[in-house]
Amino acid sequence: MLSWSGNEQGVEIDLKKFRDANADNAVPFARELLDFATAATELDDAAITIAREALAKCAGVATTIDAAAVIANFEMMTRLADSTGARMPEEVVAQRLGAATAMGVDQVVSRR
Repeated sequence: MLSWSGNEQGVEIDLKKFRDANADNAVPFARELLDFATAATELDDAAITIAREALAKCAGVATTIDAAAVIANFEMMTRLADSTGARMPEEVVAQRLGAATAMGVDQVVSRR
């Protein structure tokens, strides 16, 4: 979604740079955004509080709310797809694997 959104807005996004949030990129709060997204997937109230406050401090409350909404939406879509037994077509999986590999997401282990 990030690469599509960037393309739609005329912003070039190099997904490989998101693997290292300290890389030189066009998102000045990339580290805080990554920390917030990571904390949202864990069951640590203190970590999510710290990450949320750090993101709000550098990116603003509106951006933090947007990020939280995106995280919640992805969680909802995943649960809906899982509950229906939906499976992605092989060609879609192959296309998305490139983006996942570029960001290092393919190395994430499911908590399930």
